[in-house]
Amino acid sequence: MGFVLIIISAMLLADVCWWFYTDRLARRWRLPAAWRVGLGVWMGLLIAGLGLLVVARLLRLRINVMPETAYSILLSWHLLVLPVLLLLLLALAVARRVVRRERAPVAELPVDVGRRAFLTHALVAAPPIVTLVLTGKAAIDRDEFTVRRAMVPLRALPRGLDGMTVAFVSDPHVGSFMSDRKFNAIIESTNALDADLVLHGGDLINSNLVDLPDGIDLLRRLRGRYGTFSCQGNHDCIESRAIFESRTTQADVGMLLDEIRTIRVRGHDVQVIAPRWARGRDDRAIHAAADRIVAQRRPDLFSVLLAHHPHNFDIAAARGVPLTLVGHTHGGQIGFSPRYSFGRFMYRYHSGEYRIGDSACSVSNGIGNWFPLRVNVPPEIVHLTLTCA
Repeated sequence: MGFVLIIISAMLLADVCWWFYTDRLARRWRLPAAWRVGLGVWMGLLIAGLGLLVVARLLRLRINVMPETAYSILLSWHLLVLPVLLLLLLALAVARRVVRRERAPVAELPVDVGRRAFLTHALVAAPPIVTLVLTGKAAIDRDEFTVRRAMVPLRALPRGLDGMTVAFVSDPHVGSFMSDRKFNAIIESTNALDADLVLHGGDLINSNLVDLPDGIDLLRRLRGRYGTFSCQGNHDCIESRAIFESRTTQADVGMLLDEIRTIRVRGHDVQVIAPRWARGRDDRAIHAAADRIVAQRRPDLFSVLLAHHPHNFDIAAARGVPLTLVGHTHGGQIGFSPRYSFGRFMYRYHSGEYRIGDSACSVSNGIGNWFPLRVNVPPEIVHLTLTCA
């Protein structure tokens, strides 16, 4: 919680700096009063939005404290537009200092007042316009997703399982930011793949247990030829881990909690291994939780580790588990591409396929969103075809 408040405080400071800078320019180049009023309203609303998030965080509110569109505007501005603006201003200040040092003294040239005024108008107006355009794109993209297909050669795969298919659906975050249209589209698209196994990688709900009946309905309607299984994610435990576990277990929707389930696929026994979400946030807790359950597997059977956090792959590879499926990262959710996003700086494995020795791992970008903004990291269902190496 303290880290989040530090980030929000930094955003607030950046807002004040930008407001001071642009208002000073507007005064200097005598922009009409309406422009400065508009700037003040825009920045005032953004700062008020941040204040609302701080209050919600301090009061531990688990409900949305602002409309989805307002939330998207706040995120687009603070995560995308404002950082770029501040970096550009910093680069401009450095460039001016370098030029002044290297240039020989000359008589000052007359200032082009019209050009400066135009640039000031643009500096005041363009950032809010860009923010609103990004928000509109985010609103369109929220309901869209792709099916990412990948071939995964595995040395440990029995010949009889060559061509086995897995549909991997992770991080739906059922709740505030999922429409009925997308909810039904996820089910239809997954079932249309006609996969041997359908596996769900955690974060069934965004945070509120009131959304759990819909999440259970999602799992119940997913169809794999030989079964559908799920693991637990961190968002599932926000309100109450105990209630989440109790209700999903009673619903009998294939929720595996520190459990190994052995199923028959194409005449072969296959183990699906799923640890609970680790209570600690560091790798030691994650590794310990995975190691406890992975150590109980039968090494003579083909096995799949179904876990939420991507760093579970370290234990799976060390223990010789052939295939690991994980989510949690959302691919970074914002980036230049799935491979070059914020996730790259947060996780060793953040999007796509990875290998350590004979062990493979697939990291899903997730199908849902825990905040309503994605840029160049599309939501996805992952469709894997396993082949003998």
